[in-house]
Amino acid sequence: MRTSISLPVIERLVVRNFSLYPGKHGSGIDIIFDNGISVIAGINGIGKTTLLTLLLRMLLGPSNPEKATKNVGRVSQRRLVEPKKFDFFSSRVPEKLGEDSFATLHFSVGGRKIEVARYMRDMRIKSVKISGRKHVHSSETDFIEELADMSGVLSAYDFHMIVRYLQFFGEDRLPLLWEPAAQFEFFKVLFFDKSTAETLNRLFAAIQKIDSEYRNRTNIFNRKRDSLPSPARPTISIEAETTEGQLKEARETAAEAEVEYLRIKEEYDSLYKEERQLLLQSDDGEIRLAELEAQFSQAEAKFILKSLPTLKDKERFLMQGYATGCGCFICGTKSKKQMPGISKKIRKGHCFVCDSQTAATNSANVTPISSIEIRKIEDSMDSIRHSLSANKDKLADIAEHITRVTPLMRSATTKRALSIQVVEAMDTLRPADQGQQAYDVYSEMDREQAELDELSRNRKNYTAEYRAAVDSAQEKMSGLKADLEARLTNYAMEFLQEQVSVAFSRQTPFKIATGADRVNIPAFTIKMTSSTHKLLSERSNSSSVSESQKEFLDLAFRMTLLDMVNNQGNKMLVIETPEASLDSWFMRRAADLMRSFAPEDSTAPRKVIATSNLNGTEMIPALLGLVDTNGKTSKLSSLRSNHFINLLELTPSPAALAHGQAAQLLSEELGRFLNVE
Repeated sequence: MRTSISLPVIERLVVRNFSLYPGKHGSGIDIIFDNGISVIAGINGIGKTTLLTLLLRMLLGPSNPEKATKNVGRVSQRRLVEPKKFDFFSSRVPEKLGEDSFATLHFSVGGRKIEVARYMRDMRIKSVKISGRKHVHSSETDFIEELADMSGVLSAYDFHMIVRYLQFFGEDRLPLLWEPAAQFEFFKVLFFDKSTAETLNRLFAAIQKIDSEYRNRTNIFNRKRDSLPSPARPTISIEAETTEGQLKEARETAAEAEVEYLRIKEEYDSLYKEERQLLLQSDDGEIRLAELEAQFSQAEAKFILKSLPTLKDKERFLMQGYATGCGCFICGTKSKKQMPGISKKIRKGHCFVCDSQTAATNSANVTPISSIEIRKIEDSMDSIRHSLSANKDKLADIAEHITRVTPLMRSATTKRALSIQVVEAMDTLRPADQGQQAYDVYSEMDREQAELDELSRNRKNYTAEYRAAVDSAQEKMSGLKADLEARLTNYAMEFLQEQVSVAFSRQTPFKIATGADRVNIPAFTIKMTSSTHKLLSERSNSSSVSESQKEFLDLAFRMTLLDMVNNQGNKMLVIETPEASLDSWFMRRAADLMRSFAPEDSTAPRKVIATSNLNGTEMIPALLGLVDTNGKTSKLSSLRSNHFINLLELTPSPAALAHGQAAQLLSEELGRFLNVE
C-alpha cells in the first residue's frame, strides 16, 4: 500500500490588473493564508466563488478530464486535455485582459516551495519557480505531471481529481460518499500500490472498450439479421425464380420510394431557395430604406433653408407666428414677451434658438431643392416599405409550408433508405447462376456471431482478472480498515450530533460495464439515528438524509481521506460553507470540527480556506474561534487579522452598499467581531 503522499498547501495569492479584484488601493490583491482557518467573506455576487475557482485553477490550470462525468469511478480514459478556449475569468470583467493581468500562487508540496504565475485571460502559464529556480514546461499537462510526481500520485489525471474533488469542496463538488464507485476510485489513487492501481485501470479500460464494441456490433448484427427474408439459412431447394421475383418486387418498391423522395425533396429545396431569396431581398430593402431616410432628412433640411434662407427670414417667420396667434413654431408657446429678446439676439448676430454666434447669410449660399424632389424620396420610401411588408407575408407563408413538408421529407428519406437496404439484402441471396450462390450472407453472419462470442469471452475473462485484483487490494487494505472507520465515524458524529455507525463493506456490488458481470468492491456504508429513527438505520443514498446531513457526511469523508494520506501532517481543505441550511448550534459544531482539523498552532501546514456570506449568522465568528461556550462573541485580534479576508474591501463597491440601510447592517455585523472604524 502507498503511504507517501504530499498534497499541495496554498500559502499566498497575488492578483494584478484584474478589475474584479482591484484591492484597497487599486493595485490588486495580495492574500496570505496562514495556518488554521481563513475565512473569505462577502455578500452575494461579490466574487467569493470566483476566488475559490481561481485558487483551484492556479493549481490545475485550464485542463480538464478528457471525458467529463458525474461519477468519477466510471472513467476509462484517464487523460487531461487543454481546452481551445478558457474564458472563465476574462468573461467576468468588461475590459480586454492583456499580459499585465495575471495572478501568482505560492504553495508547497511536501517540503518544496512552488510559485506559479498565470495569465488571467486564459490561465496559461506565465512562469514557474520550484524551490526558487525557474522551470520551463513544454505543456500544461507536463507541469501537472511534475506536480503529481512531487505529490507521490501516479499521474496528472489522479492529481487533478484529488485536488479538484477531495481538497476542494466547491460548487462543482461530487457526492463521493454516496457513490461506491467514486469511493473505490479514491481508495485506488490514494492507497493502492502502483502495480495494483495500474492493473485495475488497464483492465477497467479494456472491459469498457470491449463492452462498447460488443454492444455496437450486436446492434448492427441484429438489424442485419432482421432484414433477411428468413432468420434461418435457406435450403438449396429454394428456386432462383423465387429469389429473382422477390428481388424484382423489392426493386420496384425502392424505385417508388425514390420517386416520392425526389418529388418531396424538390419541393423542400424550392421552399428553402425561395426563403433565402426573400431574406436577401428584405436585407437589401432595409439597407436602401435606411439610405433614403438619411437622404430624406437632408433634403427636408435643404428645403427649409431654401424657404427661409437668412436669419432675418427665419425671424420674420417666427414673428408672424406670434402675430397671428399661432405662437412659436419650435415650442408652441403663444406669449409675445419673448419677441423683443429674439430681435435683440438677431441684431447682435446670435442665433435665437441656441445663442450661437452666426455669420451673415444670404440666399446665394443655399442649394435650392424643390418639394417635388422630397415627394419623390417619400414615394420611394413608401414603395420599399410596401415591398418589405409583402416579403414578410411571403416568408410567413413559406415557413408554414416548410413546417408541413419537413416531416414528409423525413418520412420519405427513411422509407427510401429502408427500401435500398432490403434490395441490398435480397441481392446477396441471388445465385450467380443455376445451382451456385455467388455470396452467402448467412456465412458472413455466422462469422460475425463467432467474433461476438469471442468478445464476450474476453470481457468475462478480463472481469475475472479485475475481480482478482480487487480482492488482492482489499486484503492489503485490511490494515487501514479500522482507522478509516474510526475517523469517519468520529467526523460524522461530531458534525451531525446523531449516533452514527460506519461499516467498511467488502461486498458492495459494482458493474464495470453494461454487459459485464458484477464485481464486489470496498466501500463505506452509513447507519445513523434521527428524530424518527431511534435505532440505527442504513442510509444507502443521498436522498435518505437531509441536505445539510448529505453535505457534512460528504465533507467528513473527504476529511477522513485527507487525514489518512498525509504522512507529514500537511493538510489543506478549501470549502464553500453551506451555512444557509444550518442552525446556530450546528454552525458552532461544524466550525469547531474544522478548526480541530486545521489548528493554528500546528507545526506542519494545516489549513482550511472557507467562504461565508455576511448574513448575520454565527458562522464567521465561529470559524474564527471567536464564540465561547456561552455563545458570547469576542473581537478578532490584530495579530490574527490575516484569517479574515473581507471581499467588500477588495472588490468594486456593490450596488447593495449604495443603500444606507444595507451598508449599516453590514457594518454592524462586522462590528460584532472586528475592530472596525
